[in-house]
Order: sequence, then C-alpha cells, then structure tokens
Amino acid sequence: MEGVIRLHVLRWRLFVPLLFLLLASCYQKAEPPADASRTVTDMAGRTLPVPDRIERVYVNRPGSVLMYAMAPDLLVNRPFRHSPAEQEFLLDSYNGLPYVDGSAEEIIRLHPDVIVSVFSINAASIEAADKLSAKTGVPVFMLPMAVEDYPRVFRLLGELLDRREQAERMTGFVRQWLNPLMARAKAIPDSLRKRVYYAEGDRGLHTDPSGSFHSRAIADAGGVNVADVKVMPGVGLSPVSMEQVLRWDPDVVLVWTGMGGKMTTMEHIGSDPLWSRARAVRDGHLYQIPFLPFGWFDRPPGVNRILGTIWAAEMLYPDRFAIDLDKATGEFFRIFYHRNLDDGELKRLLHPESAPPGR
Repeated sequence: MEGVIRLHVLRWRLFVPLLFLLLASCYQKAEPPADASRTVTDMAGRTLPVPDRIERVYVNRPGSVLMYAMAPDLLVNRPFRHSPAEQEFLLDSYNGLPYVDGSAEEIIRLHPDVIVSVFSINAASIEAADKLSAKTGVPVFMLPMAVEDYPRVFRLLGELLDRREQAERMTGFVRQWLNPLMARAKAIPDSLRKRVYYAEGDRGLHTDPSGSFHSRAIADAGGVNVADVKVMPGVGLSPVSMEQVLRWDPDVVLVWTGMGGKMTTMEHIGSDPLWSRARAVRDGHLYQIPFLPFGWFDRPPGVNRILGTIWAAEMLYPDRFAIDLDKATGEFFRIFYHRNLDDGELKRLLHPESAPPGR
C-alpha cells in the first residue's frame, strides 16, 4: 500500500510542472500561421479571403506594368515576350520569369497566392474573374484600368501586397507630373487643340479612335483624335484608308511600334509617296512614340500611359507645357521601372529614331 502511494505522489510531481507549462503557454501570444488569411475588398466591390502575407502573384497582361512597378519580386509570370532591347531596361529577375498568359492549368502550376486582374470592371469581367477563381482555387483581385482611378488602385494594391511606401511613391509621381498637366490640358481652347492621328499597323492604316483606352494619352495631353471610326474591342486596331487620313488632315501624326520595338510603321510612312501627301508629314510633325521597355501609349494600356501622356503633351504643345522630359523620364523609370538611367539611355529612349540599328 505504501508503494502504491509513493507511485501516485511521483506521478503528481511530474504532472504539476507539465500543467503549469500548458497553462502558461495559453497566455503567450501565438504567432499566426504562414497561411493565415484576411478578407479584402477589390475595386469591383468583391470581398475575398487572401493570405495574410502574399508572396506569389500572377498578373494578366493589362496589369503587368502595374505589378512590375509595385512589386516585381512577387511576380510568378511574365505576360509578354520581350525583345533584347526591351529586356535591357527590365530587371533580370523579371526577364527570367516564365512566359505565361493562358489557361487555369498554367496558373495552378505556378502556385500564386493571388491573381491580380486589371481590366474594365463590368458584369462580364466580374463573371470571368469569379470563374477563374473557381477553376484555380486562387482569389482574383480586380482593379480598373482607367487613369483617373490610379491613386486608389495604387493604394489598394499597396495595402494588399504590403507595399504602401512604393504605392505612395507612385502616387506622388502622378500628383507632381500628371495631374497638373491634365488640368492644364483641359483648359486648352477647342480652337487651339492639335488634331492628332494615331498611326498603327505596318503601313500606319490602323488606328484607335477617341474613346479607346489604347489612345487615351492623346486626349489626356489635350489633343483631339481625328479618327472617326468605330472603337474595336480588345486589341483595337480599327482599319482605315489613306483617303480617310488625308480627309481628316491631322496636324500631328503619332506612330506606334507594337510589341518588339521594330519601327517598321515609321519607316513605311517616311518613305511612302502617299503618306507624303499628308500635311503633318510634309510639315515634319511626324513623331515616333517611345516604346522601351513597354509601349508608352498602350500594349498594354497600363501605367506606362502616365509617361506617354507627359511625352505627348510636350510633343503637341512644347510652348504651353515646357516639360523637362529628361527629368520626368528619369524619375518615372526610377520609381516605376526600378532603373536609374544615364544620359545615353535617356537619349535613346526619347529619340528612338536616332538609335543604332538593332537597338
């Protein structure tokens, strides 16, 4: 009997310290698990659970420049194939990402924590986002692509990804450079507004009229888009004839490059006898839109349009705006593209027509 009592006492002596350790642990602050979730609301008004700490982001084409600006280290995909000239101005880590802009199966293989989708927000795009989330099991965070929404877009994306300081830097650039410019552009009298044709396609006979997000920079810079054609959805590129261009008689012709950085359109317009009949070409008001590392107007129509609008304003109204393009371009590249430019690079970016062949 005495042995049994001693055994119970021993067990109790072992149990009490363990009990105190267990109780003490209940009062310690627990660290959240790595996959702890929070609820966020995107700009479509959709609430969705996302990881507490987001480390991997898949992005669609229209949102690619925005995500590159905000957090390139979080990207798991590259939605474009870039030429060597474009890659030169992009981070090596980005250039090494897989080119993926496709199926749900491809997205799943990349294991993103969230999908960032930038597009026009409407019933159709919301339905598509919901379907994509259901197929992949990954929350889709929707953001609009309109320029006037950028301050809120930057803030919400910065909060989602815990990049608030970078969001503020991007917003600060818009406040300093773009907002005052657009306000002054709106005040230009109709009689003094430059009439602009946006030349796209290999021969310059495709365009995007007023109302298209591909040509938005023209209006924001105070120009009038002369193209009186139907807005084509998606990729745009409304076909026109040379007769229509001559009839519209623009003051200025701005020339695209598409993707890849080949200036075939500019070369064609500069050597084609039909184009030489256009007053803007004869008067020397034919300008190549800069295109590195992303087109400054569109393709994709993202935050790259901020710099494109500044450039367009200076081309259309150099006396009215007197913009220091070198300074604006340098600041934009530092903030949005994470790249410090030297004088030679600035010249090559702003004057692509004078760049050596193959660059």
